[in-house]
Order: sequence, then C-alpha cells, then structure tokens
Amino acid sequence: MDRPTLQQLAYLVALAEHCHFGRAADACFVTQPALSNQIRELERRLGATLVERTSRRVMLTPAGAAAVDQARDVLRVVDELVERARSDGADLTGPLRLGVIPTMAPYLLPRLVPLIAQRYPDAELQLRELRTDDLLSALRGGGLDLGLLALPVRDGHGIVTEPLARDPFLLAVGHDHPLADSRRPLTMAALADHQVLLLEDGHCLRDQALEVCHVAGADSRTVHDTSLATLVQIVASGVGVTLLPASAAGVEARAGNGVTTRAFRRPAPARTIGLVWRSTSTREATYRELAQLVRPTLAM
Repeated sequence: MDRPTLQQLAYLVALAEHCHFGRAADACFVTQPALSNQIRELERRLGATLVERTSRRVMLTPAGAAAVDQARDVLRVVDELVERARSDGADLTGPLRLGVIPTMAPYLLPRLVPLIAQRYPDAELQLRELRTDDLLSALRGGGLDLGLLALPVRDGHGIVTEPLARDPFLLAVGHDHPLADSRRPLTMAALADHQVLLLEDGHCLRDQALEVCHVAGADSRTVHDTSLATLVQIVASGVGVTLLPASAAGVEARAGNGVTTRAFRRPAPARTIGLVWRSTSTREATYRELAQLVRPTLAM
C-alpha cells in the first residue's frame, strides 16, 4: 500500500488552517514549491483531489475536508505516542505547544514564560496566539498541548480545565470622562448611561463584556477587527468606555496612556483564567503541577 507520510499529513493540516500555500509553507518552515509538491503527491497516493486551487486562495474539496479531520486524528495519536515515549508523563521535555488567547497573551506570558523556563529547562516552549474557538480546535486536533484562556469553555467534551485565577474587570475611561474623577468603586448601574465599546465577535472577552452590559442595562457597540490595546486608545480619545481585565491594566492603563481605570463594587464582574488540555494527555499530573506553579503569579 502506498501510504502517505506524516509530513504530508502535517502539510495538509497546515494548508487547511491557513487556506494559502505560502502561509502554510511558512508555518511548516519549508518552501512553497516543496509543500505544493507534497500535497500533489498526497493526492496521488490517496487517489483523490483534496484542494481547489485558485489565484487568491485554497479551498478544500469534500474529500479534502474529510482527509484533514483524519489527518489531525493521526497526528494527534502520533504526538501522544512520542510524548509518552519521551517522558512517560513524568516531566516536561521536548516541545510544549501553548496556545493563549489575544486578551491574555501580552499581559500574562511575560510573567509565565520565565517561570516555565526555570522549572522545566528541557521543555521547548512554542507559543501561539489564537482566539478561543481556534485554540480549542487546535488543542483537540493535536496542534497544541495546552491552552491558556477564559473559563468556562463551551463544548468542553474531551477537555480538562484547571482554574488558575480570578481576573476582575475594571472600567477604563478617558482622563476627561465624568467617571474619571471619583475614586469610589462603581456600581454596575453606572454603566447604564455610557456606551461600552466591545471587541468583535470571536473574542471570549466580548462575550463576557456583553454579559456585564446585559446585567447593567448598558448600551454597547462593536469595534470591528481590532485589539484590546486599540480599544483602550479609542476610549482615551474620548469615545465611549470599555471593560478592561485587571491583568491588562498594568500595560494598557499605564501612566501616560490617556486612560483612567475604576474598580467596581464587590462582587465585581470578572473572568476566570484557566489552563486546558486534552483529557487523553499522558502529562496530566505534570500539567496540574504546572498550574500550581503559575497560580500565585496570576493572583490579582
């Protein structure tokens, strides 16, 4: 039987994730012609056309979509085999692929990476910044070992969650905003008279902020295709207010950044920072040890 290679399967999965030969090749650290040739060879071995090639993008055929799902399963099983053989679950050695959501990555990784590097010097930490749904998809498919995100997760089948810290929300306002002067904690009702700016759909922070707005009876407006940093700068310009996780305040509300933060009365709205991994992972004991290691650093 003319079987496909694991490398060919990995290239197919990368192509499905990036929908572009050049970007997929960059992600796999190979040239575009090399990746393209291997995809053609995979199609020959399987006897099926897997991708539709156009001048602008790549689309999977129905056979290609089915092959990608199976390729992810195969690669995940092989990764777990290698993982078990290398360490037998006793410690973190070799690649450790950690996905982090964008509203946590810039603020938490500078605290966590040195801790992980010191405790697990033989781990090769590989970081990816992904929105929640993409992170969970990559985790289930074997493209990640761990995820750092906001709990709870929707559709947590096959996923282990470990809460790490409570991350309270602050209200970020411009220096000239009426709420900037008072130092007393705000009630949720204070939001009702102000427009709350939100990230676009796909960010779990948006969902959490929408829930707060619903409770407070506040109006909200989505600022499309932007980041938390950009959202804060729009607020600094005098347009609207936004909810800022306390973990991000040291960076986004630092002196000179044009914004003031206000705390809410207890119990303040908050998100939960958590670590997630596959329930089939052989490293569960070590991941729980890792959670214990980083938990004090994340306490707000």
